[in-house]
Amino acid sequence: MAGSIKIEMNNYKEKYYYLAKLPKVCSRYFVLLFIGLNIVASASASTADTTESSIQNHQIWIDFYPHYYFNKKLEYYGDAGYRTIVSERNWSRLYVRPSIKYHLNKTWELHAGIGFFYMFYKYDIDQFEIRPWQGVQLNWPKWDKIGFKNLLRLEERILFLTNNWSSDLEFRMRYKLSGKYDFNKKLYMSLYGEYFLPLKGEVKELYRNKGRAGIGLGYKPTNNWQVEFVFNWQGSRTGSGEKLNASDYIYQIKIKKVWKRLIL
Repeated sequence: MAGSIKIEMNNYKEKYYYLAKLPKVCSRYFVLLFIGLNIVASASASTADTTESSIQNHQIWIDFYPHYYFNKKLEYYGDAGYRTIVSERNWSRLYVRPSIKYHLNKTWELHAGIGFFYMFYKYDIDQFEIRPWQGVQLNWPKWDKIGFKNLLRLEERILFLTNNWSSDLEFRMRYKLSGKYDFNKKLYMSLYGEYFLPLKGEVKELYRNKGRAGIGLGYKPTNNWQVEFVFNWQGSRTGSGEKLNASDYIYQIKIKKVWKRLIL
């Protein structure tokens, strides 16, 4: 009799445990659904004020991301790379963006950096851009294998035409929602959505973006190296006087290297 009562009590505790855990599990799915809808909205927003996209471009990006941890709080994570479009109206871009982040805690980070971009055009004047920026990042929500980041940053864009070095200034806000799911210690999947919002001024650039989204598959051969292939989509234009009615399909290879000091 005592044994049967004990079994019933154990069954009751087990049922109660799963019932108590159910709201937490459901809340995760609701958060994931909310984040997914935000990423889709960010991508679709790039063509919200235009007609149906009629121009399709294909781009190739190759990027290197060095990360260096000075200590537990301060991290350098700049990137550099090469980007080009595969079409008759060819252009290519070389860039370097040294950046730093300060980890206030596991949830909040402060970011700052500066970017240098040189645009080579086949039929137009080359351009050089200097882009200082500042931002704040919220690392939420986060679970065992899934983590999301919300990065809001302000950019000051200074664009030069290389024929006479005349310049224009623009202030732009960017919001990026990104997430990563770890299948195991070696393999992971990433996704993101980003929205660009000009605030004041305007630079005379030929190609302008309003929204971007992507999904990637990454591999970690070691703890210090990562290689990732990302398929990106963005809404853009193909000339300074045109509407944002072009769809860019971007094939990106990202290589990341991490250095850490012996004492963190």
